[in-house]
Amino acid sequence: MDSNIRFYNRVFAFAYMIEGASGFGTPVALGAPMLVSMGHDPVKSVVTLLVMNTFATVWGGVGTPTWFGFASLFPIEEQADAFIEISYKADVCLSICAFLLILPLLHIICPWPLIRKNLLFIFLSLTAVMGPSLGLSFVFEGFPALIGGLVGCVGTTMLIKFKIGLRQLEDFDQEDRDIIEIGNVSKHSSIAKIRIPNGKLISEGRLSEGSCEDEVVDSEYGNDNSNDMTNEADLPVVNAPEDLLARSQQEMLERALGPRKEVGEGYLTEMLGRTSPIWLVVLLMVLTRVEGVGLKDYLIRKEPNFAIYFGSYGTFRLSASLVLQLDNILTYPGLNWKFELLYIPFIMPFVVVSLFTMLVYRRDLQRSPKQIAGAVARRLKNPTIALLGALSLVQLMLKVDTSSPAHILGTVLADWFQEGFIVITPLLGALGSFFSGSTTVSNLTFGTIQLLAAESIGISRTSVLSLQIVGASAGIGICLNNIIAACAVVGLNISEGAILKQTYKFTFAITTISTLVMLAFFIRF
Repeated sequence: MDSNIRFYNRVFAFAYMIEGASGFGTPVALGAPMLVSMGHDPVKSVVTLLVMNTFATVWGGVGTPTWFGFASLFPIEEQADAFIEISYKADVCLSICAFLLILPLLHIICPWPLIRKNLLFIFLSLTAVMGPSLGLSFVFEGFPALIGGLVGCVGTTMLIKFKIGLRQLEDFDQEDRDIIEIGNVSKHSSIAKIRIPNGKLISEGRLSEGSCEDEVVDSEYGNDNSNDMTNEADLPVVNAPEDLLARSQQEMLERALGPRKEVGEGYLTEMLGRTSPIWLVVLLMVLTRVEGVGLKDYLIRKEPNFAIYFGSYGTFRLSASLVLQLDNILTYPGLNWKFELLYIPFIMPFVVVSLFTMLVYRRDLQRSPKQIAGAVARRLKNPTIALLGALSLVQLMLKVDTSSPAHILGTVLADWFQEGFIVITPLLGALGSFFSGSTTVSNLTFGTIQLLAAESIGISRTSVLSLQIVGASAGIGICLNNIIAACAVVGLNISEGAILKQTYKFTFAITTISTLVMLAFFIRF
């Protein structure tokens, strides 16, 4: 059963990495089915992935919640330093939360005896994820989750390869479970209907309802042969469901990717090719963000450009670097809009890397480029609608200086709560994510209020905004949109309340712990 712990820690690192690369709930959509395929209860699988995702969405989509969610709050010349400060303060909070909450999180699907026997492995694996993430948060706000998850995947694999901190859980160690149930395989498991050469399978011990013993499958015709099991001595015996699971997973991988190659047979080339979407995204982000490389200046140049005058609607400009601008909107002085098409993480690196990957592996595509583009468009539809509404609301809240709604709300709340405003700061962030389903939208909605409240109270603005983004990240665990989507992916038809009553505890714990950490290390009245 130690394979359970190995798998869960790899899923945590994998989900952390995928959130850093894409965001939009992708880790839950990918990770929950992985747990279900291992034979775990779908409800527990969804809860586990939702909670895992709360530790990474601060840096989702290469830091979008920070550089986009807070972009309007700081002058351009202050943004880089402010974003890094917000990033590392949030990472300190979430790293501490991860180490304090990882055990109860694993207990959702692992028995305590197994967790206790593998404590060293669990914390070493977690350190492999959170350590690099914390270190990078002091340098750049976009990479902590992506690089932390990537290093965590490699580190966890090394721990497993050399069996560092791993211990097997024996049957007699599981005091809280019926001995005949230990090692059982759920009906949800990917090995519940595994075919072997002669089409029949039994397993030592007793299997749960819906597992292989109850559904022996004929490999040629797929008929139920449960009535033919009169002579079990003639049937092959599998000594451990875990061995069969490992074998079935290897077979599925080989069918999808071809036979496993040895190091001398093009293994490294194949590995680099299959992982190219991840490392190419990282490489392009580094090349376009590091000042010393020199590419950044070429991607954000506003000159030369051509202009189109739209009367009272403003003046539109498009530069040679594809920087789009609309100045003096509705003749309002200083009301301008700008979009750096090649610098904002959109075409570069995601579209470029996606097109490159489809070109290289065009023969392996199971869907046409048109179908892939359609699926992406459908997936982006709801987030786009939410973002458009949030951005409109934010602009309305920001304008008219001291008469703006954001200024009034921020100063009024600060006057009411005084220093106690810190307590509700992460809760406002979680509330924004609960309604919108997005850490970015939560920051856009409440970021200005939090900033003005911090200035009114006289405390660090970046500390308050760090609590805002941590709360927004924690709120992903209770977001109805994400819960509904996750349940749909695993085919779960239950009320959202069944998930909420388990995830809200972790959301509240993260906001509480983060508030205490911020008060202890960063906030001074």
